[in-house]
Amino acid sequence: MTFPFFIILALFLIVMQTTVLPEISIISNSFDLVIINVLYVSLLFSHPWVLGAVAVIGCIMDSLSGSPFGLYLSSYIWMYILVQLMKPVFFSRSLFFLPAVTVFSVLLEYLFLLLSVFISSGGKGVLSLNFSLMIKQLLWAALLIPVAVKLVFIVHRYWDKGCEKLFEKRRLKGSV
Repeated sequence: MTFPFFIILALFLIVMQTTVLPEISIISNSFDLVIINVLYVSLLFSHPWVLGAVAVIGCIMDSLSGSPFGLYLSSYIWMYILVQLMKPVFFSRSLFFLPAVTVFSVLLEYLFLLLSVFISSGGKGVLSLNFSLMIKQLLWAALLIPVAVKLVFIVHRYWDKGCEKLFEKRRLKGSV
């Protein structure tokens, strides 16, 4: 029951990122919440279907966010690849692994953002970006994304237990 959980979480985070958070003035400029889901599935799985699912989420975010098309798609695919490359090198259960991957992922997304702004507007466009906001977002992401990923692991465990109980009840009901 991992795939339905992944889809529901992705849609929840996308809706929060694109419609709910922009309306809340205090946190309207938050970091990209969908990174939580991308890192979660990247840490959990290394199957090829995950890369396809991450690409679909990137396309959805590109379509809904108003950003240059391909920004989130490229960022999420490279985040997945980054985690897959770092998992064998570093001990993935290490205390520093998830925060390090988080910082690299957010920086990677900013790199793609800077590249897209540079391509469309040149150097003046890049200089007009709010770098202090980007640093604040990076710091908040470094603090909150690892906690959120751990929370998603816990919620997923409860989701699986609930699904097991539901299917067990159905199986027992059907055998009587």
